[in-house]
Amino acid sequence: MSNIEKIKFGNQVFDLVAAGVNLGEFGGKITFQKGAVSFNSIEAILKVNGVIAQIVLSGETDWNRSDLVYAGRLTKLSDQVVGTEQVKVGTNKETKEPIYETKGIKGDVMIAVFKAPDLTERVAALEVENESLKATVGTLLLTSLEV
Repeated sequence: MSNIEKIKFGNQVFDLVAAGVNLGEFGGKITFQKGAVSFNSIEAILKVNGVIAQIVLSGETDWNRSDLVYAGRLTKLSDQVVGTEQVKVGTNKETKEPIYETKGIKGDVMIAVFKAPDLTERVAALEVENESLKATVGTLLLTSLEV
């Protein structure tokens, strides 16, 4: 199933399901195939993620978003149709042509909800950044005093 668009959260890439991206200005849902990654690992990836990117069939990035955060809602749906394949089921007796049937390929699907960060989340992120800057300035001051 190499003809599937992908979704990338940080550095982790997952296969999208058909029409799996439903995002607006203030958030929405992304539905993707779970693959071999555990539920807890996916949730951890989503919590620390800073960028969501959709990768098209050519392997190029179609778009990316860094303005959304994981909303804390992740749902797993088991045995969902994630694709189709043509399976030979017989041969036409008259024409000797093979007869194919389309069968669904099933897998586990994850639905992740994203939102625009609220004011308290923005303030918390700025406080973390501020502490990091303070530590950097402190290190620079100590280094300059030692010279």
